[in-house]
Amino acid sequence: MNTKNWLAAFLFVLLLTNLCYSQNTIAGNTVPPTKVELKLASLYPHAFDINWHVRKMGEKIQVVTFNCNCQEGLELMTITFDTAGIILRKDIRISKNDLPGTILSYITSNYTNGFIYGDIIKIDDNGTVSYTVILLQASPAGEPVSGGWTYILKFKVSGEFISVDKK
Repeated sequence: MNTKNWLAAFLFVLLLTNLCYSQNTIAGNTVPPTKVELKLASLYPHAFDINWHVRKMGEKIQVVTFNCNCQEGLELMTITFDTAGIILRKDIRISKNDLPGTILSYITSNYTNGFIYGDIIKIDDNGTVSYTVILLQASPAGEPVSGGWTYILKFKVSGEFISVDKK
């Protein structure tokens, strides 16, 4: 095969691949399998700002982030579904007041000054519940410090401390 034919074949395959991939997107947003979309609509009929995340081609999971005015959490939620519409994982933003008392006590005892709460996420990973609490270094005025420390604390559902990641 000469160079021109090889180059033409390569460009054709490249264009065909992009065309096939774009068939599963609308304005840059992945179109989910029908079962997954229907499951989300049935569970969260008031969801808005829905964003289906692009996953690796051929992967058997679908991730969606959305906002809702629901009792389960504060606005933004992330749910991972399998292609049959079964929920595998939920990441739900919650308030400080929704944390178990043991977690609040741990944070109060170990991070006494100079930190404010960032995101607080309740994670239900296929039935195993845990919490992630992000603490941000704060100025004396109570504002996050640009370039300051961030602590990512992880806890079991019981409130037992698991780990900390300092960034």
